[in-house]
Amino acid sequence: MVRAAVFLLLALSLAACGARQHITERKGRIITLTDTILDTGGTDTVRFGRLHSGETAVLRLWLANDAVRPVAVTKYERSCGCTTLEYVNQPIKPGEAQQVTLTFDTRGERGWQLKTLDITFAGARKPLRLFVEAEVE
Repeated sequence: MVRAAVFLLLALSLAACGARQHITERKGRIITLTDTILDTGGTDTVRFGRLHSGETAVLRLWLANDAVRPVAVTKYERSCGCTTLEYVNQPIKPGEAQQVTLTFDTRGERGWQLKTLDITFAGARKPLRLFVEAEVE
């Protein structure tokens, strides 16, 4: 009986340790979504740095939900066809994050570039505006 109890306790301990391995490490830029940002809108700047004309640059960002309700990207609007946002149309639960991919195609661009990307979330009153900045040589 004691042996069975020890075995069960050991199995539960190992299962709990294994559960922690499913946590995804958030490497890269994190953009935090709060109730205030979802209600009144917000801005942030994403810098690609120095790029060469004709280059397509890709940044992976995390949208971290610090709001009290789940959020989901429903659409985005851009000031230029040179920027795109790839996202999963799944709700982000409070306390969780979702990775998105921002792409900037520099073909035909020269000099300092400032583009906008408005991300709309389900249930939000205003979008999050991202300023996308790069220096294209």
